Amino acid sequence: MINEILQPESAFSRAVYTQIRPAIPRAQWPSDALRATFVPSPDGLTLDAVFEGLPAAAAAVASQMVRRGGVDLVLASPVAYLAAAVVRVRRWRDTFLYALLPVLFAIPLMAALGDTAMRVSMALFGLNSLALLASHGTLLQNRSIMARNRFIALIPTPGLRIKVPTGTPLHHQT
Repeated sequence: MINEILQPESAFSRAVYTQIRPAIPRAQWPSDALRATFVPSPDGLTLDAVFEGLPAAAAAVASQMVRRGGVDLVLASPVAYLAAAVVRVRRWRDTFLYALLPVLFAIPLMAALGDTAMRVSMALFGLNSLALLASHGTLLQNRSIMARNRFIALIPTPGLRIKVPTGTPLHHQT
């Protein structure tokens, strides 16, 4: 499902242009805006891109340059909030995963201290396991939502005139 089409004037389109421009010779660029479809990677740290209007070799190089752009391009993209959610949930899942084995091995050690200590460590293991399952389920759900939110961007080409929105003028104090 394509959620939006970004125009060449958008900050994301200009960021992609500055990323791929040095890698593509000017003769291979189309005369009008370059159309590209972007999908966030499952880890939420990079974008995968498919470029239309470029020769196959140049399109592959451009896709590689977008992947190399990494988090900077993800943060400029419309799926930044979804990628941040995936990264945040993955951190929680990893925390519960790495805590699982120490808590599991603590059960027999706590048995030497007493029956109550062993039961407490078993309860902690159970809670940690439930938290791990819940965070992993949330991670899978967030990844599927993020994968469905691909978008299209029209990338400016060399020589294409775009209208860049200007902010408020700066007032200099003397």
